[in-house]
Amino acid sequence: MRTLLCLLLVFTTALVHAEDFDPADNTIVLGKRVGLIKPGMTATELERAYGKANVKHEDIPGAEGETIPGARLFADTDRELEVIWDPENEKKKVVFDVHVIGTAWKFENGLKAGMTLEEVEKINGKPFKISGFAWDYGGYANFEGGKLFGKVSLRFNPSTEEIPEYLMGDKELSSTDKKLRAAKPVVEAPISVFMKKAE
Repeated sequence: MRTLLCLLLVFTTALVHAEDFDPADNTIVLGKRVGLIKPGMTATELERAYGKANVKHEDIPGAEGETIPGARLFADTDRELEVIWDPENEKKKVVFDVHVIGTAWKFENGLKAGMTLEEVEKINGKPFKISGFAWDYGGYANFEGGKLFGKVSLRFNPSTEEIPEYLMGDKELSSTDKKLRAAKPVVEAPISVFMKKAE
């Protein structure tokens, strides 16, 4: 009986362990993981999790024409991701940000590209601010004080052809602003997930 219990415990532990490392898991839990990718994970651990063939080390395009050292996972598939290495730990290649490109990935909280201001407000738990449009950092959300703060970076694009000058340039606008809502901004892909390990 004791032997049977021990075997059952080992089997159960193995099952839990297997679920934790399911390479087909496309779930994103903000602050915790993107599939198998967790805060503090290194390039070596990433290759071990998904296989070297699926991790291509390359420079990732950034803002203002710059490039950032990183890697592309599952390139040209519905599971495609871009990983940025921590700039403070470039030698070790520690995961810093993950850009979610492929449509197979699903956020546990329901977040996704194409969402409206109102839909994102519900997930954030409160209104937030957006930078004015039509410049390099235009349309990015500032979630300070909300559930999404420090966990994700979103960029909105207006759905209307005409964008009033009031909504353009280096300024911050409230997500409740009537003129902003009239432009019907929606979340564009990719969504960036912050993965820096807590100190």
